[in-house]
Amino acid sequence: MAKRRPSERTTKTAIPRPKKSGMTRADKLAATRRKLLTAVTEIVGEEGYGNASVAKITARARVAQGTFYNYFKSQQDLFDQLLPELGTQLLDRIRVRVANQPAGLRREEIGFRAFFEFLADTPEFYRVLNEAETVSPKAFRDHMNNMIQGYLRALRRSQEQGGLPGYSADELEVVVCILLGARNYLSYHYMMRAGHVGPAPDWMVRAYMKFVTGGLLYGGTSGPTYRPKRLTVGESNGATRFEGRRVIAVGNSGAALEMRVQDGDCDPTGALRYGVLLDLASSAAELAAGGERPPAPMLLNLAISMLAPTRARRLVATARCQERGTAVLHVGVTIHEERSGGAVVMTGQATFVMAQRSAIKSDR
Repeated sequence: MAKRRPSERTTKTAIPRPKKSGMTRADKLAATRRKLLTAVTEIVGEEGYGNASVAKITARARVAQGTFYNYFKSQQDLFDQLLPELGTQLLDRIRVRVANQPAGLRREEIGFRAFFEFLADTPEFYRVLNEAETVSPKAFRDHMNNMIQGYLRALRRSQEQGGLPGYSADELEVVVCILLGARNYLSYHYMMRAGHVGPAPDWMVRAYMKFVTGGLLYGGTSGPTYRPKRLTVGESNGATRFEGRRVIAVGNSGAALEMRVQDGDCDPTGALRYGVLLDLASSAAELAAGGERPPAPMLLNLAISMLAPTRARRLVATARCQERGTAVLHVGVTIHEERSGGAVVMTGQATFVMAQRSAIKSDR
């Protein structure tokens, strides 16, 4: 065999290595787990938990049946993780939607809409939720706890920023359950039962917000839970003061109360916090009802209408007794910017129970 000359030597052609996909092993594991969860969500939504076998789930996810057990101990383990997983996705959706919104009713409306957006994107959720109470009680309990605690944290943040005046920590948890229950029944009645898949219609959102606004803004002032801050007599000049407030006038038929706004009374945008306005209105109403001298009448209800946010540094609240009865007194309240005739910020109506004062007088 003739020897090849050096110039005739052949060189090995380098075989190009396949390019990396950019996914790490952890990414691939997470992607496979998501495929399995998506598959079981679709099957349960279509046929119920009873027909969601491991074979059917892996076939839908296009993974080997043995691969399933790398992620879940059993079919029941998957069921126990399914609803909390979907609930976390729901909470994440709402959290992203309200992230840049200040505390207030706008956040509640956006969160409400986000809930129905999630249902539109994941219509299987409702069946997964309802059947889980029987098929996977653990998943149902975990999901309910996650939803309540997530919502509760949001309301506590709102309260720290001056919202939800008059509600205690225990009462906030009750409010959360009420609002979550409303969403659940509304989604069933108007979306699932009617076969509507899509965002919440505007008319339903308006009705929900109309009802909720009264509870979130005024509900904390109904009953014995809410008590306005008591005014005290100053030591220097005898004027009645409390945290920058000064009584301008008080008589049998009305009262006027001035407030100098402090930096701590304002939210991050510079607007006066709702709770501060509410407390100013209730204090003025109590003065008009005769609350400057003990015993004070009991505030039964305070309904307030906030006309516009304010950044004024001085406010004047005027209160007028409108109707005196043997046991009940109605007082109208108006808060103005700067002076009594300034721009109106808030109006309201307070109802006091006077029986306590009458009973004490009769004992003397």
